[in-house]
Amino acid sequence: MQSSEYEWISKRAYTLWEAEGHPNGRDAEHWGQATREFKLLNESTATHPAVKRKTKAKAAAPAKPKKIKVPAE
Repeated sequence: MQSSEYEWISKRAYTLWEAEGHPNGRDAEHWGQATREFKLLNESTATHPAVKRKTKAKAAAPAKPKKIKVPAE
């Protein structure tokens, strides 16, 4: 177990213990729950970083020239 994994599980187990009101004799249950949560988090993370796809810019249609009325002389 890597130290960061161990630290995360340890802190999570402690948080679970605190949330339940500091019960005695439940340390193995809290550790097991924290370990399962850690594994789920690792499985749910993307295996590859997200790739930003380039989108083709839609070519804007050229503006139609406005008809200008020229006063008759």
